[in-house]
Amino acid sequence: MNRIYELSVAKNISFLNKAYILLFIIIAFSSCEEVIDLELRGKDDPALIVEAEVVDVEGYSFVRLGESLDFYDPSEEPKVSGAIVSVTDQNGNKMDFLESSEEAGLYLPQDSNYKGVVGNTYNLRIEYKNEAFTSESTIFPTTDIDSVQIRFVPESRFQDEGYYLFFYAKEPQETRDYYFWRNYVNDTLIYDNAGDLLYSADDAVGENIDGLQLPYAYELGDTVRLEQYSITKEAYDYYDDLVDVVFNDGGLFSPPPVNY
Repeated sequence: MNRIYELSVAKNISFLNKAYILLFIIIAFSSCEEVIDLELRGKDDPALIVEAEVVDVEGYSFVRLGESLDFYDPSEEPKVSGAIVSVTDQNGNKMDFLESSEEAGLYLPQDSNYKGVVGNTYNLRIEYKNEAFTSESTIFPTTDIDSVQIRFVPESRFQDEGYYLFFYAKEPQETRDYYFWRNYVNDTLIYDNAGDLLYSADDAVGENIDGLQLPYAYELGDTVRLEQYSITKEAYDYYDDLVDVVFNDGGLFSPPPVNY
């Protein structure tokens, strides 16, 4: 069950618990310590990049398609138009995703009231350039947030002075769960780089989430929204490997490179 939590403590805070599945992602990455001539896919043979979510809330499901670039190409990835995209559940219920007229490469459910169902398994199918791409996953439940607080925290060696958000919840430890959070300030997603990704396995947060602090400082008058997702282990591992790779400085204690 999804609930919206609102709190006004010199701010307006709203919370939306959601569950979703990360259906299909392709990211190309390579790293090494010596010069090696690698055969990378260039602009003449790009790889399809897919970001897709099926969410148990109306208006949140989408598929976003792009293509990879040359390794040293600084331009934004090309958006993919003209693909045939659909999502089908285990009961054979199919929903076509049509390209948005406002954003190239963004595909939205044909029925604007479409939403996923927790516990259902969904199959994503994309037809593009005479090729078919498929992926399958299940929507898992997510725990409810019991309460939230905004507290003023003074400056320290580890964080800036400001208002920080804390939330409380009970996490069922009898199941293995993985979580992902998106944080918005004044309707803008806080994301500059992989360091802003918020994700965790349930054993890391424990059964009693007693005032878990988000790492962002807010100002008086800000409107803050936190979205909580339940994700698959594959999605969790992807985010974890991505952060390891991005912050790998090549030092003695850096994690090893990860293939995608």
